[in-house]
Amino acid sequence: MKQRIITAIGIILVVALPVAFGGYWLEALALFIVCTGAYEWMHIQPDFKNWPKYVLPLSALAVVLTRVLPDKYFFVVMTLIVVFLWSLVVFVENFSIIDAFVCISYVIIFSLVYHAVGQIANVHQYLWTIVFATYGSDTGAYFVGRAIGKHKMNPRISPKKSWEGFVGGIVFGFALSFVVSFSYVSNLNPVLNTFLCLVCPITAELGDLCFSAIKRYFAVKDFSNLLPGHGGVLDRVDSLLLNIMVFNVLYTIIL
Repeated sequence: MKQRIITAIGIILVVALPVAFGGYWLEALALFIVCTGAYEWMHIQPDFKNWPKYVLPLSALAVVLTRVLPDKYFFVVMTLIVVFLWSLVVFVENFSIIDAFVCISYVIIFSLVYHAVGQIANVHQYLWTIVFATYGSDTGAYFVGRAIGKHKMNPRISPKKSWEGFVGGIVFGFALSFVVSFSYVSNLNPVLNTFLCLVCPITAELGDLCFSAIKRYFAVKDFSNLLPGHGGVLDRVDSLLLNIMVFNVLYTIIL
């Protein structure tokens, strides 16, 4: 417990500046998640140690390039990395088609996240709403589930999650993010902010379940041990990643 608390304090100190001020701090945090996410996403594959050493850095580089290059090159980068990974299946004995699809899924998902961060960076207070909605939902689901949770959602994926906790998480995540955002919503589009408060608590629960399904499939408890007592980076930002992508969808539709 002591180690978990110390790590939690460290996490808060590291993410406080990027979340509070955005800018280069947020960009640095996003790049860190892209790079550590590459390792955590891929190394749970049983034969990861036998992969060619260049697969991981090239996949992470592809994600970065989709963001830093002009938008017209997005599909060029995506197509080239897919062709490259599929070619490895043909010419490299220790790289299977499943390995290729794991890498492709990483490039697609994290490219979407990294692009969305670029939109958030324009008015980074939207990230505050997303964070409150995401972790408010997680907190509400935990306490309501422990207090009155009786009906299991999906024991096959997450034995402890209940429908009562699911509903409690949505209500608490919405209430917390909506109320807190009154202190800064004047800087935001109120319609977009309200939709974030409504949708993000729901998709936060979905994101948590999806990442749990990945870990259960590969029979691992955590994505890594980078954060003692908390698992890996992806274990802490799983729901947040999905909600950042959801932000980009709502941002594109509403604004």
